Amino acid sequence: MLHTTTIIAHRTEGGEEQSLYDHVEGVALQIRRNLTEAGLKQLIPIGDLLGRLHDVGKAQPAFQSYIRGETTAKAPHSAAGALLATSLMYELSKKLQLKKLPRTSQLLAYAISGHHRGLYDYAELRNKLKEIDCKGRCEKTAKVLSGLRAEVQTWVEEHAESTENSLKELAKRIGATEQAQALIRLLFSCLVDADFLDTEAFMDEERKGRRHEATCGYAPLETLRDRLTKHMEGFSTEGKINQARRLFLNQCREHGRTCPKGYYSLFLPTGGGKTLSSMAWALETALNHKAQRIIYVIPYTSIITQTAGIFREIFGEENVLEHHSDITFSGGEASQEAERYERTRLLAENWDAPIIVTTNVQFFESLFSHKVSRSRKVHSIANSVVVFDEVQMFPTEFLHPMLRLLEDLRRIYGTQLLFCSATLPPFDKDHTSSFKKVNDFHQLSDAIQPIVPEDPELFKVFDRVIYHLEEKEYTTKELAEELSQHDSALCIVNSRRDASQLYHALLEEGKGAQDVIHLSRNMCSAHLKERIAEVRQRLKAKIPTIVISTQLIEAGVDIDLPIVYRAMSGLDSIVQAGGRCNREGKRPAPGEVYVFFLSDGGKALGAIARGQNATRFLLDNDKEHTRSSMPLELIEAYYDRYYASIESFDTKDIVESLYDEEEAKRWQFDFEKASIKFKLIEEVNCDLFVPYGRGKELLEGLEKHTLYLNHRTLRELQQYHVSVHNKKYEELEKARLLSKIIVDRETGKSILVLVPQGYDEALGVCTTNSLLDEPLFG
Repeated sequence: MLHTTTIIAHRTEGGEEQSLYDHVEGVALQIRRNLTEAGLKQLIPIGDLLGRLHDVGKAQPAFQSYIRGETTAKAPHSAAGALLATSLMYELSKKLQLKKLPRTSQLLAYAISGHHRGLYDYAELRNKLKEIDCKGRCEKTAKVLSGLRAEVQTWVEEHAESTENSLKELAKRIGATEQAQALIRLLFSCLVDADFLDTEAFMDEERKGRRHEATCGYAPLETLRDRLTKHMEGFSTEGKINQARRLFLNQCREHGRTCPKGYYSLFLPTGGGKTLSSMAWALETALNHKAQRIIYVIPYTSIITQTAGIFREIFGEENVLEHHSDITFSGGEASQEAERYERTRLLAENWDAPIIVTTNVQFFESLFSHKVSRSRKVHSIANSVVVFDEVQMFPTEFLHPMLRLLEDLRRIYGTQLLFCSATLPPFDKDHTSSFKKVNDFHQLSDAIQPIVPEDPELFKVFDRVIYHLEEKEYTTKELAEELSQHDSALCIVNSRRDASQLYHALLEEGKGAQDVIHLSRNMCSAHLKERIAEVRQRLKAKIPTIVISTQLIEAGVDIDLPIVYRAMSGLDSIVQAGGRCNREGKRPAPGEVYVFFLSDGGKALGAIARGQNATRFLLDNDKEHTRSSMPLELIEAYYDRYYASIESFDTKDIVESLYDEEEAKRWQFDFEKASIKFKLIEEVNCDLFVPYGRGKELLEGLEKHTLYLNHRTLRELQQYHVSVHNKKYEELEKARLLSKIIVDRETGKSILVLVPQGYDEALGVCTTNSLLDEPLFG
């Protein structure tokens, strides 16, 4: 029986033992807490059962010998425990003349079998539970736990029917599909996080103490709301722009206090105070619905730091978790830096903080992941407020599964959702077309409701740009000649190659290298951050500056130039480019945005080409080529055309793995297949670490073995890496610009490094050959 103290779950190096009973009771209690916070108290009975059964496989004699150090032969316990749990469900439902308990059984099987290795695909799980070895371990476990059957029978008698009904009700059909996979994923998250926390508390007192220190000082959301109010009290109310900002803020607050859960949007003109107004709404609606936390999801790391910095200043560093691949700290004593890093690493494991600022990649890939480490945070997303910033950046090739996931968050997780964008895609509209072979767009089941209704008169106060949409053709030399006539301007092109060639053309026109700043993903993140900060400083000091950039600058990078040139692209990109023009509205005349075509530039491919075609079609049928604003109906017409050109919104067939109608009815899902396929960042052929700034010191330390590639060093190195395709890799290899550093002598593990001659202080990764035509994340 589980309450015996002779069966152990864990043993420390010092020989201290934790009984299986104490462990599973601790896990069940933590699952109960997780489900209560998630607002799903009706699932507490299945959570209790899951907690108590997840490690029953450890009772087998072979595992007990292994855990006590009597043998080195490992004894797998997860699958045996899953088989025992499901077998008992089947036997007892039959004995008690209950209906079969398919949902309860499937949920137990997925969660218990995967709580160490990750969620299985259904067929693989079925085969695993049929293995002779698994059956044998299950039988030996059952013999040891002779009283387990009676304990489970008591649960079945008391909770089985109500639990089965709750699972059925929660996973009911939205459109054509049950949402059961989200329910399994949520309970799996509750289990694996609870298992980690209870194990950590027993095995690692020091880490347990550090976690308590990191989490005990959170301010309640009411206090955070008061801090935001106090912060904004000092803002000026003079002038029409400040009055409009205050009106937007008040509308957001009032809406948040009263709105039901649903899909909402916030479109404010550039300069309208979107970041703080959206946070004011998020805090009010969180308090209204007793939500646990607020999660800001942002497309690029280049703008996360800016947003997280604002929130830390207002709410206090202890209340804000910034979670993305490039997170690092600078300044202060080394011990302080290590402490801050450790705190972030602990909280990032399960997102236990009132305010989370993260990336699309981290957020969506965690929710589609089968892996234990990424799944831990999923239950923290339930019963939260999620704000998606720059939502137009959702990649169309994954849009169907992403929109399905939004339905899961809305229906299963009880999450309040807000979309922020100056060019909001119409996710709640039907985009089927008789001209398409595949119509796989998923229309959201509820309409997206605006928080602040479009008010042309009020928005006109923020009109600070004139869009010249008639496409003018230039050669690179002609464009450089025109740009060189301006003191300060921004030019956004569609590929790294075009950016590099235009930069060189400007220098040939006589522009000083110090006055031209190039931005592209040929530069590492640390380099980009420094250059963007330099642009801001130069503009603030009124130093003439020409910025040449790929599209990376469009998603929320806060810079302000009087003139912007934008290579022909999607209308959404043109509007986003306009957000970098006369941003503060302080210039005596409106800013100017010019659309152009580069005749000797690289050929547009993929999404950029489709965006160009949709924009050109729209402009051919809308002869108004000079505008001071882009009305929402024009943006919606653009998306109608653009979406009609998309062959598939699920190019990796992820929906088939998780949302197939027939498979979902039987709760048969391919979690691992979907996890492997769902990668928001395009797979690149090669990742290079580059010797820029602090990255050079890190690489030298690794090469001399005075530094080791531990978790922390790898995190710091993330700021100094650049992704390239095979063609670019071959160019670099041919030019002898690549080397390898052995980072582990025992295993021979190495990392690929660019030699110093291959990294240009202005352009980033360079060879004597032309750069790639193909755009790669900007």
